[in-house]
Amino acid sequence: VEGSSQDDPFATPKDLGGRRLALAKWISHPQNSLTARSIVNRIWQYHFDKPIAGNPNNFGVKGALPTHPELIDWIAADFVENGWSIKRLHRLILTSRTYQQSGRHPKQYELAQEDPKNDLFAFFPNRRLTAEELRDSMLHITGELNTAAGGLPIRPEMNMEVALQPRMIQFSIAPTYLPNKSRNQRNRRSIYVYRIRGLADPFLETFNQPNPNDSCEGRDSASVSPQAFTLMNSDLLTDRSIALALRLATESKTLAEQIQRAFQLVFNRNASQSEVAKIEPYIREMRDYHAKHTPKPREYPTEITRSLVEEFSGQAFEYEEILPVFNDYERDEQASGVSPRIRALADLCLILFNSHEFVYSY
Repeated sequence: VEGSSQDDPFATPKDLGGRRLALAKWISHPQNSLTARSIVNRIWQYHFDKPIAGNPNNFGVKGALPTHPELIDWIAADFVENGWSIKRLHRLILTSRTYQQSGRHPKQYELAQEDPKNDLFAFFPNRRLTAEELRDSMLHITGELNTAAGGLPIRPEMNMEVALQPRMIQFSIAPTYLPNKSRNQRNRRSIYVYRIRGLADPFLETFNQPNPNDSCEGRDSASVSPQAFTLMNSDLLTDRSIALALRLATESKTLAEQIQRAFQLVFNRNASQSEVAKIEPYIREMRDYHAKHTPKPREYPTEITRSLVEEFSGQAFEYEEILPVFNDYERDEQASGVSPRIRALADLCLILFNSHEFVYSY
């Protein structure tokens, strides 16, 4: 670009005063359709779990050809003509007939023979929520989500076994991972979660959050056993279930009303009569169970013993690492601190959070 003839429309002007500005103008030039097509392809992939052009990281000759070249060109042109508005692009896709199709096709068997990969988008492909969407959705449903924009990265809670494990940095042990002291700060959106290369968040990693060291062409959406165990047994899901149960108890009085409110918040629909009839005896049974079984409170250590080997002598030694955050830590509401009635209601919330209707976009 810099050494091109001045007759070249992409040549750097002599009076520009900066190569980065020249590069930015070159990337966003109206005649450079590659940028707009790449953006459109990525956003389409997000909504449909598959791109129009099969290799989002490679629009060159070695990349997969788009299944609908005219479509991607039209959307890209519309995107540029309307000021590169990402919000408008999302609205365009979400209001399209293709996006609003059913996830079931009336001739599913015949379609599987003719178009096994659904390249023609004859039906809406079910998409599992991303790791960040799952966390943010649960916080939003419980009423805990802090939607403040900007600011410093946040450190949410993670499994204590992972947070306290030793990590090496420059031949020494790195400081222990410590969550933010304030609950409101910890419950900000996942886009603000601090990424540590050598310490991935177990929940986000289990649900295929990409490694920050590599460019991610497409997230793996495979379902594996650790995901089911995480949704059922992790501290994150337990705490969110307790928080939702407390919200239900505050907003609704009767058990039937609480069940309806739970379905409205998690599924955005009302529970059917048969669902309510099955859930009510289950919750009453769990009340009796929790009245006889009280869970132990979760412990937060204020110091931890570390072991090292002296570099020159080879002698082992230990030292105490102080964890000051947990001295006046604002804990999430836990099962040990609520009544059996709330714990029984939280069992229902946990089941709803584990359902396909919540985890997948249909």
